Amino acid sequence: MLTSSDYLAILRHEGVAFADSVATAMSSPIASCEPWVGTDLLWHMIEVHYSWKFIVESHMMNPDDYVPRSKPADKDLLSEYRKGLEELISVLSSIDPARSCWTWAGIQDVAWVIRRMAHETAVHSWDAHSAAGKTTHIDSVLASDGIDEFIHVMAVHNVREEEDVLSGSVHIHCTDVDGEWLIVPTETTEVIVTREHAKGDCALRGTAQDLLLALWRRIPMSSLEVIGNADVAHQFLNRTANN
Repeated sequence: MLTSSDYLAILRHEGVAFADSVATAMSSPIASCEPWVGTDLLWHMIEVHYSWKFIVESHMMNPDDYVPRSKPADKDLLSEYRKGLEELISVLSSIDPARSCWTWAGIQDVAWVIRRMAHETAVHSWDAHSAAGKTTHIDSVLASDGIDEFIHVMAVHNVREEEDVLSGSVHIHCTDVDGEWLIVPTETTEVIVTREHAKGDCALRGTAQDLLLALWRRIPMSSLEVIGNADVAHQFLNRTANN
């Protein structure tokens, strides 16, 4: 199991790698985040890192207390990103992960933020590498943990407003590392998630990286092995509010 210290190391590694790649792709299209180009992705990451630094550092418990930052000139984006990454890591490293803070998910503590920042940065690092024409690989253990986070956070707390009840159960199975989940629908848009080997109405099988990237809609469902009801699989992969 990854720890907060592990996530902070991942955040630094992936954050630096992101900067190195996006620096060579400032005007390149970000295929997974259309219509963004590199500068748009860079500004997004500046905002993301700043917002969670502000929330944790100020011990913010009410979203109305948030104070946004201004957007720097394009020529300053990269230096502002690097500065903000270091500030975020410094704040997250200096505060007890168990301390409370506001989040948009069910868990309200700094540990949640640390994990979220590691995975957000890792996925967008993949985006930047792809835009720069680099071949990249997300570590299987990190990817499996990212699947777990996606299923328990995004698939539970970030469902599209217009989304119907999930039409069947979904079993997700990593083929290269430990990781199995069963997602069972309820009478509402909420789902019940368990970690177990069980039969669902559909099953999604693949490497941890491919499963993670498919969940984040970076690669198509055809990249996975789909067993059973493909319509349920398609609905599940497209039910979250953003990518």
